Amino acid sequence: MLLAQTFTMKPNFSQIAATHTHPYQSAMGWALLALAVPLLWWVSEPTRQVIIHPQGFLFFHTVAEIFAVVVALLIFITGYRAILSIRKNAVVLLGILFLGVGLLDLLHLMSYVGMPDAITPNSPHKSIFFWLAARLLGAGALLLYVLLQVVSEVSTRRKRFALALMLGVVCLVGAVGLLWPERVPALFVTGVGLTPLKIGLEWLIIAMNLITVGVLWQRRQALQRECVMALIFAAALSAASELFFTMLGIVDKDAANVIGHIYKVAAYLYLFHATFNEALQRPLQRLEVQHLREKLILSAAPDGILWVDSQGKILMANPAMETLSGYTPDELIEQNVDIFLPEHLRVRHAQSIRAHFTAPHARGMGLMDLKLLRRDGQVLPVDISLGHWEDEGTQYAIAYIRDLSERKRFEDSLKHQATHDELTGLPNRWLFRLQLDQALARAARAQRHVAVLFIDLDYFKNINDSFGHSTGDALLVQSSQRMRSVLRENDTLARQGGDEFAVLLADLITPEEALGVANKLLTSLQAAYPLHGQDVYSGASIGLAFYPHDAQTSESLLRYADMAMYQAKADGRGSYACYAREMDQLAHDNMQLHTHLKEAIAQNRLQLHYQPQVNVVTGKIVGAEALLRWFDPLLGSIPPARFIPVAEATGLILPLSAWVLETACQQIAAWTQAGTPLCVAVNFSAQQFRQADLSVKISQILARTGAQAQWLDIEVTESMAMEQPEQARAQLEALVAMGCRVALDDFGTGYSSLAYLKMLPIHKLKIDKSFMDGIPSDASDAAISRAIIALAKSLGMELIAEGVETDAQLAFLRQYGCQTYQGWLFAKAMAASDLSAMLRAESGSMPH
Repeated sequence: MLLAQTFTMKPNFSQIAATHTHPYQSAMGWALLALAVPLLWWVSEPTRQVIIHPQGFLFFHTVAEIFAVVVALLIFITGYRAILSIRKNAVVLLGILFLGVGLLDLLHLMSYVGMPDAITPNSPHKSIFFWLAARLLGAGALLLYVLLQVVSEVSTRRKRFALALMLGVVCLVGAVGLLWPERVPALFVTGVGLTPLKIGLEWLIIAMNLITVGVLWQRRQALQRECVMALIFAAALSAASELFFTMLGIVDKDAANVIGHIYKVAAYLYLFHATFNEALQRPLQRLEVQHLREKLILSAAPDGILWVDSQGKILMANPAMETLSGYTPDELIEQNVDIFLPEHLRVRHAQSIRAHFTAPHARGMGLMDLKLLRRDGQVLPVDISLGHWEDEGTQYAIAYIRDLSERKRFEDSLKHQATHDELTGLPNRWLFRLQLDQALARAARAQRHVAVLFIDLDYFKNINDSFGHSTGDALLVQSSQRMRSVLRENDTLARQGGDEFAVLLADLITPEEALGVANKLLTSLQAAYPLHGQDVYSGASIGLAFYPHDAQTSESLLRYADMAMYQAKADGRGSYACYAREMDQLAHDNMQLHTHLKEAIAQNRLQLHYQPQVNVVTGKIVGAEALLRWFDPLLGSIPPARFIPVAEATGLILPLSAWVLETACQQIAAWTQAGTPLCVAVNFSAQQFRQADLSVKISQILARTGAQAQWLDIEVTESMAMEQPEQARAQLEALVAMGCRVALDDFGTGYSSLAYLKMLPIHKLKIDKSFMDGIPSDASDAAISRAIIALAKSLGMELIAEGVETDAQLAFLRQYGCQTYQGWLFAKAMAASDLSAMLRAESGSMPH
């Protein structure tokens, strides 16, 4: 109980620090110093000399010296055994030196006249010799004590060496004084009194003590915690004592001798008080402060702390344990620590405690997560650190208990963030893959089916770009909620990234169950999404792959479901497609095609052919369309319809388009320099056309190749121009300003707005080959072609018909006024050298 109560104590450190002040001792010291003045005056006059009876004086002298020896030995004991002293070197040295002082005082007592002879006959000269030796050593010890600086530790070896040295000096002085006192210069002459040597040494001792007082006063701030006043009184009273001994008369048993001994004993007592304070009292006070500070630290510790014995009985608990366990510290005292465990674990825990105390070992935090049963029955996650010690044969342990609730919540939050999508809260790709692996393992044991559905939202990019990312995020959230609502509780819906989701259907009896789920998902996603005050429509395309029919691993299932999803998009979106092996072969072929195409671009193995564009009336070549050709040494001749989609899907379309434009411009410059300038039409890809710095790049290519902009026709498709008409208009106007001309390819195949078409700076319209194929037999194709021709004329645009292969088609064009055509009827696309020959031949046949 006492231990528990110390946790509620508030230590008063300032009060403890101030306990070395002693007003009564100070008053006594001042009184003695003040009294010394009239006493010195009284004994200074020989006529006032008072002789003490020899037997009475001997008794007084014996008692005083024995008392002085005892005090000196106490100073030695307290100083030599000093603990936790700040100036331990000074305290230890003072104690050792005062051992010598005490021994010399003892020799002085033993050699005093009236005491049994000590080896040689006792005499005043002999006793004064030991007296002066003791006084000189004492004055020197006190001066050294106040001069030494701070050294908090002194080794045992050094202490023993100093002690042996001091004993050696005492033995040497004792041998001289006891065996050969006559060899020492006279210090007292019977019938005469003190010799000048003795008086001079006394004054030397007085001077040393006064110097000590001066040093103490100068260092009073540094030594303020070492009973400075007690030390000053010790030195001052010692000096006063020596003054009295300078005034001894012819007989040394007078009042001056008595008063001098009294002042000497008083000085010893003040010095003992100072050394006791420095060597024992102050260290004990510091230990008390440290003890209370540790108690305060334990009391304020945020972790719970328990002190238990080898039986598991709680001996102390800090206040934090009440927060952790719900029990107050008083309630926990004398309880067993198994109070924090459920009943069924307490027997095993008792065995664990016995094992711990049998082979005790420290255990730090973080090694084991445990559960603590609170008073209210709740279970708290905790971490425990153990320490062990033994006191008087009894073993104890201290346990530091830390609440891990906050850390567990933080870890759970981090785990959720690492395994779930931040926007939708759905499992992410990693968690989906983990659950898929687990589902496949269960399905293998139970011989069940597993389906993976890969879902991509339709038109998401357009919605995101048109309405902003916040609308796109809202669409993703609503889509995930709709899909989750039609799935079973044990089905897994995860976001793979962007607008892609995946569904795991585990433990299916037949694969057909997944098709019904796919239809439900498509239906749920087709309805309008109310986003920011407007209805937005999206829908989805879904690809399905099955275990074990399609694949055995999670990686393959995901890849095959992704392929099937792209097939659903290719089939028109808003539908689902199941994986077929042909899809894998197509993906493999596309990957191979991508690799070879990248190498062909890097190694300049592509070719640009040119199909002549011919005047319908004159039959003369008036232009050419640049068409890309690729012959691969391994794959053979590959048509553009095969490799262009791969280039668009893999990002190679931009370097490929740049190469085509650069090569065409080089050829334009070559034909111009040869005197056969020809307008060349270059097809632009959608990605190339959307480049913000397209006009700058074309200008740089024209400057680099030397081609003139008037001979370059920019061909864009109707769908490219109409996707973002305002941006397309700005882009085309920049190109026209450079001198280029613009042709609209595949006209009539899209959903052009004539109002937008009129705004665009278009010079040429091209009738798509799909319309020419039915002429003249198909009335609809003929009617559409006539309408396009009429429209071009009304807008002042030049018209070019593609895919003209028969004379009947050419006659139709000539009849309705189409200016230009291209197609196999005149020539296939050919190498630049072949077209150059045709141009030279045509130029040579023209009249000069």
